[in-house]
Amino acid sequence: MSDTLYAVVISTDAVSGNIIEEMLPSIELFPTSYFDRDDDVARMNLYYETTEEASNTLQKVQEAINGWQEIFELDLSKLEIFTREIKKEDWAESWKSFFHVIEVSDRLVVKPSWESYDAKEGQILLEIDPGMSFGTGNHGTTRACLEYLDQLAGGKKTFIDMGCGSGILSIAASKLGYHDITAFDYDSDSVKISAKNFELSKCDGIEVFEQDLSKYVSDNTYDLVVANILAPVLIANSAKIVAALKKGEASRLVLSGILHKQFDDVVTAFEKHGLKCIDHKKISEWSSGLLSF
Repeated sequence: MSDTLYAVVISTDAVSGNIIEEMLPSIELFPTSYFDRDDDVARMNLYYETTEEASNTLQKVQEAINGWQEIFELDLSKLEIFTREIKKEDWAESWKSFFHVIEVSDRLVVKPSWESYDAKEGQILLEIDPGMSFGTGNHGTTRACLEYLDQLAGGKKTFIDMGCGSGILSIAASKLGYHDITAFDYDSDSVKISAKNFELSKCDGIEVFEQDLSKYVSDNTYDLVVANILAPVLIANSAKIVAALKKGEASRLVLSGILHKQFDDVVTAFEKHGLKCIDHKKISEWSSGLLSF
């Protein structure tokens, strides 16, 4: 077996990088990402065992980004896409250098499993090993969802996470006292990583499974529903998302993964189902909304 991996590297500015990182899962690609906002640099890496796989992916990424350029008005002046070789032993540890302790709210602190942290009084540690899955608390969409979870905690509220990624939102929900927690994702690797992180965080009783939202039919309704997905997916599946929300003034829906310019269209789609937007968070290029009946 070769001790070499072949990486497809996508390098661009931070704004375009955020959008590309958010869109790559839509073509079944899940990068390891690094963002430096001070230097306005974003770098995403995809790893393969053969040069053929890497070359095919490079072409796939180039074609996809060309299509996204018009939709999202991407500035590709700094875009570079190339392949490079890397030793497996170097890869196994290198991505960890980009993920550190993050204080995401007054109470919530996200900690990678390999770092130590002395929690202050009242702080709640969310320990995860994100692997190749999305969701560390560093991205504006995940951070906004965590802030809403903290803000809305209290009482015996039920919770579902549609598009769970690393499982970080369900871990936060468990630590904050939510119950009957359910999580799903269309990506099987995300489901496996979430289950591993639930075990790591000693969060028992969270139901997690593989599910395509477009085919989801909820058997239950929840006090809090979080859907951190792309705007077009939210709009197309608005009826399915709302069907999982308990009918009542106390129920809340968090929508995230939305570019600022898409936010009004998303809210309009959900207003057709009797919901109204009661709060709007903007973090970097991303909007998140809190809705109620």
